[in-house]
Amino acid sequence: MLSNKVLFLAVCLLATSAACASPTQVQFKCPNALSAGGQHHVLDNASLFDGPPEHEADLIPASGKTSDQWDLTGVDPYLVCRYHGTNSTVVIHAVGARTCEATSRPFAVHCTSR
Repeated sequence: MLSNKVLFLAVCLLATSAACASPTQVQFKCPNALSAGGQHHVLDNASLFDGPPEHEADLIPASGKTSDQWDLTGVDPYLVCRYHGTNSTVVIHAVGARTCEATSRPFAVHCTSR
């Protein structure tokens, strides 16, 4: 009976230490599509802002061969997702995000905490 308790405790400690060793990565992502006015709209553009979008502090990405990337060090990031055929947007306050990346074909944007 004692050996079962020791084995159970060892398994619990191992699981807990594994969870602590690999912290969860937070990810923020523009939805691929938006339904507005009974129509389906596909994601076609996005912007990142330092602070709320109405403050107009638009961030410029570094362009790469296959993607654009933003370094969000010292930034309070807001991701604004735009869709084809509508003025409706999705605004995501990406608290804790450290980098964002935009890719094409199909267009996609995601931000991560690491």
